[in-house]
Amino acid sequence: MRKGIFATLFVSIVSFTILQACSKIPCYPASHFKPPAKANYTAEEIRLKAPAGHTLVGTLTMPSDRPPPHPAVVLITGSSPQNRDMMGHWAWPACKYRPFRQIADALSRNGIAVLRMDDRGYGCSEGGPLRDATTVERADDNRAMVDFLRNRSEIDPSRIGILGLSEGGNIGPLIAASDPNICALVIMAGSATKGWKIQEHQYRYDIERDQNLTDEEKEKALEAKMKNLRMAVREGKVNPWFSFFLKYMPLPTAKQVTCPVLILHGDKDAHVPVEHAYQLAQAMRSSGNPNVTVRIFKDINHAFLPDKDGRKSGYLKLLRKGAKVPDSVLDTITEWLAKRLSADHYLH
Repeated sequence: MRKGIFATLFVSIVSFTILQACSKIPCYPASHFKPPAKANYTAEEIRLKAPAGHTLVGTLTMPSDRPPPHPAVVLITGSSPQNRDMMGHWAWPACKYRPFRQIADALSRNGIAVLRMDDRGYGCSEGGPLRDATTVERADDNRAMVDFLRNRSEIDPSRIGILGLSEGGNIGPLIAASDPNICALVIMAGSATKGWKIQEHQYRYDIERDQNLTDEEKEKALEAKMKNLRMAVREGKVNPWFSFFLKYMPLPTAKQVTCPVLILHGDKDAHVPVEHAYQLAQAMRSSGNPNVTVRIFKDINHAFLPDKDGRKSGYLKLLRKGAKVPDSVLDTITEWLAKRLSADHYLH
């Protein structure tokens, strides 16, 4: 039984993480994050102090083919460890999946500066271990990124947006709800319920697709997993991050977001039910925010990779075939942010 508890715990703690990290992500030199040849933007290594005192290190990409001040976007990773590219493991094929490098490239090619940082305690950043930091504490790290941008002369402080993926999709609303100057928010695969419900969805998603089990056996398997999880929590065998995750309800925060919001979700998301996209949108609209857009992508999983199945067990197989966020997702993000952050948009 105790072995089963720890197995359940392991799966639970990494359930929001796109790729499990078996060892510390290295601190890559600044040259590792340089733009592609002939890119119309530059890259600068950034070091800043988080409110808790640790130093965060990341990359600021800045358009080079148009005059400042530029609009800017902060990218917020999911549950970690991940570096500024949202790379969750240093080894192939996992290291080839770098969604935030793709997003930063797409945005900066279209005139938007992008700041992305290594998570606290990983890559080049100090602090950690991240498992001891709650979602609220992680939000403070990302608020420091917003503050940094507002103090850069090349950045227009009135045109700063946020994009968060997975847990980052919960952190983004926390910042936007408390900062009326945030002018755009993109939520990718964000959640709308307490972690208990999400964890049950993750277990059920896998169990229901096991064709070797009868319906009765599936229900018993789900019940056993949830029982083991409850036991582990009662015995204090969960870290601070996971304890907060189980209890946190995102909808009250969502209702406080007043800026324009784009909510993206894949219909093969084994981590967070696709219905959560609509629940977040409804919460925001119910409190008077009229500018909320939802886009659901067919055959896209939680990691925003093409996937007709969605289960976490198939991620590495997908990555061996190729590890790219589809153009349809990148184009949706870029077009929406370019419109919301344009100078003309604020003049009208």
